[in-house]
Amino acid sequence: MRLGLRAALCLLIALLVPAWAGASSATPSVLIVTSAEGGAYDETVAAIRAALAGALDPNRIAARDWRSVPDDMLAAPRIVVTVGAQAAQSITERGPRAPVLHTLVPRETWQRLGTIRPGMRASAIYLDQPVARQLALIAEALPQWQRLALIFSSRSDELAAQLAAGARTRQWRTSTEQVTSDRDLYPALQRVLAEPAVLLALPDSTVYNSYTIQNVLLTAYRHHSPVVGFSPAYVRAGALLALYSTPTQIGEQAADAVRAVLEGGALPPPQPPLRFEIGINQNVARSLGVALDPAEQIAARIARREQGP
Repeated sequence: MRLGLRAALCLLIALLVPAWAGASSATPSVLIVTSAEGGAYDETVAAIRAALAGALDPNRIAARDWRSVPDDMLAAPRIVVTVGAQAAQSITERGPRAPVLHTLVPRETWQRLGTIRPGMRASAIYLDQPVARQLALIAEALPQWQRLALIFSSRSDELAAQLAAGARTRQWRTSTEQVTSDRDLYPALQRVLAEPAVLLALPDSTVYNSYTIQNVLLTAYRHHSPVVGFSPAYVRAGALLALYSTPTQIGEQAADAVRAVLEGGALPPPQPPLRFEIGINQNVARSLGVALDPAEQIAARIARREQGP
């Protein structure tokens, strides 16, 4: 009798353990795929998790490096969120059935992804700031400067054209140069900065990268021309201003889109970041003799303009 009871208990445990294990490792509702660990990637993932904490069981959110996502994990989530360009590329090539939201990708990368797998249910919150916002920053922070300089490659010629058109609408003078490699950069800088101008750096790695940025900043400084960058690193390196959105801000915006999908809605259209910050290098401002309002005040004025009356 005692042996029979023990056998029955063993059988019950054998039946229950697989069910318990299956529940604990259930396919997540939200799968976040990152390009790497640390830094902006971890900050974005943490922001998504925190923003969804009240709406979704944390166990239903999984985060994986793009190299460690098995096919079966892609089979059943209700939405996939990629963080960074490498993750976006990998997931797009694999074509999951679930809708995909790409984050921390340049607009140019998002456009290229659409040619890899046309018709895929996907959207993006890209890194690039809207053209109108970039021009508004210059108008608000540097109202006395009405000459804009742009250097770009074929990767960003569309963006440069939009910025130049917007500058002309404001009756600013523009000076533009297209380059094919970083070898063309220094002569191009000499030409566009022949007269002092605001040099607006574009997220174009052919022109602006870790090998060229110091040369760009030093040349602009020698021409008494302020540089406006697109990340805090530019301000630390010597740009006068930078307009950017933090990984936390983008993660929170992504969480809003995820929540909408989980509630039965559709992905939002591809869009730039809604929230943003402005960085100022006060040492450079003093060296150039430029007086600037506090960054928070400039950002608030731009935000009010975007919200309208």
